[in-house]
Amino acid sequence: MQNLDELIQTHGEPDILIDSFNKDEKRYAIWGYAESLYLNREGVYHNGKLVDEDFSNIFRNILKRWKKEQKNNQIATVGFLSYEFKDYIYNHIDFNKDKNNNFPLCWFCKPKKIIEYSLNSNYNNINDELCLEVLKDIIPLEKYKLKINEIKNYLKSGDVYQINFTDKKLLRSNANNSFELYSKLRLLAKPLEGIFIKNSDFDILSLSPESLVKVKNGKIETSPIKGTRPYSKDTKVNEKFKNQLQNSEKDKAEHLMIVDLLRNDLGKICKMNSIKVEELYHIKTFKTINHMVSKIIGKLNSNVDEFEIIKALFPGGSITGAPKESAMKIIDAIESKPRNIYTGSIGYIKPNGDMSFNISIRTLLNYKNQYEYGIGGGIVWDSDENDEWNEAQHKSKILSSLIK
Repeated sequence: MQNLDELIQTHGEPDILIDSFNKDEKRYAIWGYAESLYLNREGVYHNGKLVDEDFSNIFRNILKRWKKEQKNNQIATVGFLSYEFKDYIYNHIDFNKDKNNNFPLCWFCKPKKIIEYSLNSNYNNINDELCLEVLKDIIPLEKYKLKINEIKNYLKSGDVYQINFTDKKLLRSNANNSFELYSKLRLLAKPLEGIFIKNSDFDILSLSPESLVKVKNGKIETSPIKGTRPYSKDTKVNEKFKNQLQNSEKDKAEHLMIVDLLRNDLGKICKMNSIKVEELYHIKTFKTINHMVSKIIGKLNSNVDEFEIIKALFPGGSITGAPKESAMKIIDAIESKPRNIYTGSIGYIKPNGDMSFNISIRTLLNYKNQYEYGIGGGIVWDSDENDEWNEAQHKSKILSSLIK
């Protein structure tokens, strides 16, 4: 099997990468797509033409055809759900749509050329002078404290137990294109759930460590991340950070709220008594950060399709808070900008129904001539404003070596 360098030399830079540094996962490079389907504030578009049909219906029908037309069980579709796709799923809630631009609520395509590549891929044609410049940082600490106090008023009233509050950095890059920037960042971050998508209107560079959903042979799993400590190259110091996280009652309580929420989400689509929690409070070290991760598994009901899976789980509980609907309403009130792809989900579906979608954290969006990089964290009653603000900055550490 060829590595990514060899494929690029033969076929040029891909339009889509399904990328993972997990040796047990497959990686695919994709050139071109034959069809596209997306939803925005104006309606549903198939191959650029407005279609007078409900999105869920046309998605199911087109996906069924795409599955049949893909002969070798590689990938029937690749696509994403922006965070604001919640407005479609939870259409009984009157979300504030005035603040949202026309970035797609969701977008899917039928790939043309798909080639699997090996993990020993180090794309070497990268500009050593490549850098990022911060145009706008996340809100300063004093304003952040005001937001946390506002959230704590909601917590005090008993409306919610946890709120995921986010903001974003705006950046620009001297990279020749977004693929060059992704190629550099993937070597720094070594993402487990990485995806790159190039589009005429936007590019997505996702270096995510978090999985929203994986389905294989009728079994489903979701692996929420909730709980963070810095990473140190000094082994002893890093063990100290990991132990702090492992023994933090606050982080475990916050984490368990999300595990319980996701068990309930899976209960909508799984067989009775099939849902189990594995690796509860597992501490996992990534390239620039330590996280607390759990895995929840179940067996799908036989009549469940891909859209129902998305509807049951999206948006991921780790990036909303709990209870989910109440948390989303409050997020809508306190966040001044649309999240776009940040905290949405990106992934693929195979002809046999297997699927894999990440939660798009650690993700850059190249849109309207600048890069967006969202950062956020869960806020509970005993959250310390300084700690939460510092944690938010840690989550952008994968960019630090490139910021001038």
